[in-house]
Amino acid sequence: MRRLLVACALWACVFSLTSCQAGTACGSFPLDDDTRRCMVSTIDELVHTHYPFAAQKDVDLELFSKTLWSAVDDSELDDETFLTRLANALALLSDGHTRLERYQLREAGVPPVRLALRGGQVVVRQASGEAGLRAGAVVDTIDGEPAAEVMRRAVTLVRRGEAGEVMLRGSESALAGEVGTRVRVTTASGESVELRREAVLHEPFARRLGDVGYLRIKTFGFIDDLDRLDVLVNELLDTRALIIDLRDNGGGFPSVSDGLFGRLVGEDARAFELVDRQGRVYRRMEAPARGRTYQGPVVVLVNEGTFSASNYFAHRMVEEGRGVLIGGRTGGGAASPDRGLMLVDGLWFQVSTYVVQTLTGENTEDGLEPTIVLPVERETLEAGDGARRFSVEGDPQLERARRYLEGLR
Repeated sequence: MRRLLVACALWACVFSLTSCQAGTACGSFPLDDDTRRCMVSTIDELVHTHYPFAAQKDVDLELFSKTLWSAVDDSELDDETFLTRLANALALLSDGHTRLERYQLREAGVPPVRLALRGGQVVVRQASGEAGLRAGAVVDTIDGEPAAEVMRRAVTLVRRGEAGEVMLRGSESALAGEVGTRVRVTTASGESVELRREAVLHEPFARRLGDVGYLRIKTFGFIDDLDRLDVLVNELLDTRALIIDLRDNGGGFPSVSDGLFGRLVGEDARAFELVDRQGRVYRRMEAPARGRTYQGPVVVLVNEGTFSASNYFAHRMVEEGRGVLIGGRTGGGAASPDRGLMLVDGLWFQVSTYVVQTLTGENTEDGLEPTIVLPVERETLEAGDGARRFSVEGDPQLERARRYLEGLR
């Protein structure tokens, strides 16, 4: 089984801008007063020094600091509640990359359901038929806790297993837990269902839909992904057109997404820049043409789960005019979390450090509107072995992509 990289396999070390830290910055569990104060002070300093989106997202950093330090002031908090308070403060930054990450040895899993936080309510975004939930249903509680609180906490306090998919968005982490365990979801209309958490290891896979190639990529989070993608692209080189499905791809290595993009262009793509909060350019991100070029038209399927490196890939598609995006607005994440460290044993903190933007200064931290907007997503969702469960039926985005490509004949 392929395994996730451990703590050093974060963007910080992917870009090789900082070395992976040996040891911890503040101590270990259980957390004494000095350790807690060190954790809060370290987070506060890193955010105020590096976080680049305060103006763009209208973030009140004074409120953030006040909320963060309030956790230290309450000496009655147990360790888990203390960490939840830190996560709630980080949620004020509205930044999927600036977060705490928990590491555990158990394999992580999620049920075949996707949630979204919209207008203060948690709603079912996608669900498989056997889940017993309908898309659009408002979720009231998750395992007895208010759903909105669980979702907000999950975005910044991610439970990440030793093996499985990188979980960056709230839908995955809110329902995550050990494979085989169960979670109870109750809706505002009184429905209550118990869902079994399943393994979330998804290999990329390819299909032929007549003379159109289909490439499903759930993550760019493994170091050997580019090798696997090259094999799949080579199998589809003779197809008339290509559909790349990046729905719910939480990102990973930008070198992998750039490598894939390099197979779609005959000449080197325009560079993107890493820019710090003062507007200084740190370095450029290149996507050189490589290997045998796929020549046909390309459609990319996106949604609000298209985040980080996959959102960056979508931005490259638009920037180069290489194809069209079909679906919902992407989840954003145009940032490089270069600064990170292990606060205490098993708890990593990272902060967005550089904005990823075009040479003209445009970034898509807040997401990217697709070329063709489809407000209604499919209600089925492959879980576990996505290749085995793949189906075109009931998938309006995929059907719309096929109709679009048919019109290009």
